[in-house]
Amino acid sequence: MTPVVGQERMTQDPYEGFAERYDWMKQENPARQEFFRSLFGKHGVQTVLDCACGTGRDLLMFRSMGLDVVGSDLSDSMLAAARRNIAETDIAVRKVDYCELPENYDARFDAVICLSNSINEPLEDAETLRALRSMKAVLRTGGILVFDQGQTDASMRNPPAFAPILNNRDFTRFFTMKYAGDIQTVNIFDFVHTEGTSDFKHSSVRIRIRLQESWNEILREAGFQEIACFGDWDSTAYDRNSSRRLIVVAKK
Repeated sequence: MTPVVGQERMTQDPYEGFAERYDWMKQENPARQEFFRSLFGKHGVQTVLDCACGTGRDLLMFRSMGLDVVGSDLSDSMLAAARRNIAETDIAVRKVDYCELPENYDARFDAVICLSNSINEPLEDAETLRALRSMKAVLRTGGILVFDQGQTDASMRNPPAFAPILNNRDFTRFFTMKYAGDIQTVNIFDFVHTEGTSDFKHSSVRIRIRLQESWNEILREAGFQEIACFGDWDSTAYDRNSSRRLIVVAKK
């Protein structure tokens, strides 16, 4: 997950401290892996840029599929975690603003990936448009951009104020959400309660909420014409009345 785009705005890494705990909520999701395996097979994907690679767990998933994969992120702390996670591989990761991909990559990728609400962190239309054009610029003709978010037309009819994320013997993660128009502030509360440790951590991120029609409009403005939306990792079509995830696949 990449922080707010625009290097000049990155005065402080918002994931400092949180990055080391980020993977605590990661769980195996066979349907998610099969979604990408099927999608990549359909589109002939062999080369992948994960431009908001976070701690690098998805880089390992894509590599396990036999793909050539590289990663980038703007958060130093996320990249440090990624380098630890991929230490036994030859996967390359770099600190790159996903608004500036053409300035940093000569390759034309089969797929550019931007997952886990990372695409929502630019708060202004101009920033989002710049990011989408940057991602499109490093795709080959026929290549695909894939991003996803947890906010949907259905869920935002009654926006949630809190969400329990994980609770086990040693760790609890809980989100609270506040809204100001289409800006959502997510407060992340982590409680560590092992036999030998009792600790509490708090961090927060701000994101811009866009729903299906808004994404369709700005993707077309960025030059994408063929856009497909899914409602979950089982590849069901997106339904504005019921879907609880929005997964977008846009073809160059």
